[in-house]
Amino acid sequence: MQQDAAARWLGRIVPPVLGALYRTWRVRFEGGEPVDAELASGRPMLLLVWHGRLLTVLPHYGPRYALHTMISQSRDGDRIAAVAERMGVTPVRGSSSRGGARALLQALRLLEKGHTIAHIVDGPRGPAGELKPGLMLMAQRSGAALAPMYAASSWHWSAHSWDRMEVPLPCSRVLFRFGPLWRVPPGLDAEGLEALRRDFEAEMRAGYARAQLDVRRRA
Repeated sequence: MQQDAAARWLGRIVPPVLGALYRTWRVRFEGGEPVDAELASGRPMLLLVWHGRLLTVLPHYGPRYALHTMISQSRDGDRIAAVAERMGVTPVRGSSSRGGARALLQALRLLEKGHTIAHIVDGPRGPAGELKPGLMLMAQRSGAALAPMYAASSWHWSAHSWDRMEVPLPCSRVLFRFGPLWRVPPGLDAEGLEALRRDFEAEMRAGYARAQLDVRRRA
């Protein structure tokens, strides 16, 4: 099938290209110590990223943290999964639009075993930067800490798509920054979860804006 052929082609081509680009980037890391300490303790963790920064973070965080991530059961999801698998990430197939309940259950089981999950908070269809409500429920049920994972670059190519997918250009300055860890109280009701979701969404939007401003100031 054409879809399968495209996924296989992307899986062969994109990872080595991203790896080669990554080796040219002038990278700076910030805020990783609390995340590493949390992971070293064996506690579950959710690393959170926008859909449009996925290709920026994959070359570094995929191999470093042996991540699992929820990827939609769609044609685009097949292609993303083919790339992610070759960059150290294990796909958990399903999303808010297809196969969501099964994928959520699988993700919860992985978190209970102490695995780390990278969650694309505004996938698979956007709107860009809008957190899906299932994130708070997943964190509450698993006890996993939420770690916003920001990525910004001084020069990048941007796709003409809903997520404005970015790929940093060769020799670009790239900032990888973790924000402060958040936790979801176990007794929070639906109204409280929604209020926390809105607060966290606002924090992530501000965090991405700060990271972009900071990397450009140093360019």
